[in-house]
Amino acid sequence: MSEVKQFSYIMIETCLRDHKIRFLRDEENDIVVQFRYDPDCACELTFYLMAQGEKQEIYTLFCRSDRRFGTEEWERALVLSNTWNRERRWPKSYLRSFGENGAAYGELCLEEHIDLEAGIHQELLSSFTMNFFASSFGFWRWLHQEQHF
Repeated sequence: MSEVKQFSYIMIETCLRDHKIRFLRDEENDIVVQFRYDPDCACELTFYLMAQGEKQEIYTLFCRSDRRFGTEEWERALVLSNTWNRERRWPKSYLRSFGENGAAYGELCLEEHIDLEAGIHQELLSSFTMNFFASSFGFWRWLHQEQHF
């Protein structure tokens, strides 16, 4: 078993490089991973991997898709999100709403957080990250294929 180390962006980069996943950095230095359109999910997914908190000790994983929907679909989106959260442990799903020029729209988002102030070993960080990717794709497949949303 590997040594427990202080959590850092280097550990996230190591995980992604080990799995041959290409990534970018955004203006806040967070890691961004973009996946092309997946017909099984009926969307493109973008992942944000961040170190947050006063000491950069909180590993935050966030997933959003390119799907947007109007207010008439919010109720169903909320019910589906609650169903997912009730039936599965992760990732957490929720509806985000936005308003622009008098028009409102929503999107379903996924996220997980883990406090790594005590440190983590590389294998566990990699497992946690890859499980988030897999379960996020699973959410969108479930939403599209099983729930027809």
